[in-house]
Amino acid sequence: MEDTSSPQHRKRPKLVWVIFLWYVFSFLYTGLSFALVYSGAVPLTSEQAAYLHSLSVFDHAVTGVSALLNLSGAIALFLLRKEALYLFGTGFVVIIVTTLLHAIFKGFLSALGGPGVWGMLIGLGIVAAVCWYTSRLKVRGVLV
Repeated sequence: MEDTSSPQHRKRPKLVWVIFLWYVFSFLYTGLSFALVYSGAVPLTSEQAAYLHSLSVFDHAVTGVSALLNLSGAIALFLLRKEALYLFGTGFVVIIVTTLLHAIFKGFLSALGGPGVWGMLIGLGIVAAVCWYTSRLKVRGVLV
């Protein structure tokens, strides 16, 4: 007899699909954006250029780790694994700490400009909502 309780045999909530597709799209879009910026295809303001030139190899590595944590969280969520919560949560903490440090020491907020700050806040809100939703799925036993 087949085990219908395994993640492969349970129906995924529609929001899991939305979150998974959002994070895959975001990962690819962010990678393309970085490639276009660093290739010179996208013009930058002086503040943006100064900010990008201030980034170290460590800063880029942390950005990559954060992106991989979120992509891994999305894959784990798609597979209905409880590890999704820990991956998303860790990614969220990394984003918050990095953003605060860059805002204080690297001129991140001036490089973003007014609309960019709103976009960043909306993005942080989305990540927080995904963490909350994932925690609710874990509590309800949807994630194993």
